[in-house]
Amino acid sequence: MMKKRRKSILLLAIIGVFLISGCGAKEKVQETSSEIFINEVLSSVEEQTTVANEMQLITSDEIQLETFVQSEEPAKMESVSESESSSEQETKITQMTPAKEVKYMDIAYVFKPYEHVIVEISFQMPEDWNYTLQDVEEEFPEWGYSVKVPGREDAIFSIFGQYGTLTADGSNGPKSFQTSQGLIGQYFWDEYIHDDGNPAIQGTIVFDTELVGFYGVSFNMPKSVYSENKDSIDKVIQSIVIKEVQ
Repeated sequence: MMKKRRKSILLLAIIGVFLISGCGAKEKVQETSSEIFINEVLSSVEEQTTVANEMQLITSDEIQLETFVQSEEPAKMESVSESESSSEQETKITQMTPAKEVKYMDIAYVFKPYEHVIVEISFQMPEDWNYTLQDVEEEFPEWGYSVKVPGREDAIFSIFGQYGTLTADGSNGPKSFQTSQGLIGQYFWDEYIHDDGNPAIQGTIVFDTELVGFYGVSFNMPKSVYSENKDSIDKVIQSIVIKEVQ
């Protein structure tokens, strides 16, 4: 009986140890499984956090880009508007100040410088210009026109004939000149400083003709006036026609 009891006690002790060790192993297994699960959860959370942060950065960049684009668009529109406004203003100025059209009128007069010869001198000049007629008089060697640029008493422009030989000289010239009607001449001119300190220009054209009289053109005026009215002055000279009838 004692031997059986000892065997039973020993058997129970072995079973107890086995059970205890088995429970410990089971707990370790459970603990190990729990740790793996927790680590997986943490890893998943970290991945989600990382993805969320990346999405937030991307969204932030997109917002910043969109904001930058939006901020640029008004500037572009403003620039376009300013350009359009400038163009409209230039158009309005152009419409308000159209190029002035110069209209010309015909001037003609018959002079009688010689007993058996009459002379007709004609030309064209702007309608708003004035002229003074110098008819033939014994005490004056010249006859013809003195043309005046509006508002400029210091701008003298003459078309004339005279008794005797007409000569001219200048630091510039002679330069061949021909009118639209084929009247040929020699052009001389000088540039100088007027008494008032401003640049001035004077010139003379001597026409080469086989006529009885001697004919030419002379001018003396501030260079600024000449430059401003050069086209009209050239047209006046180009339009000169001289006819002698015996």
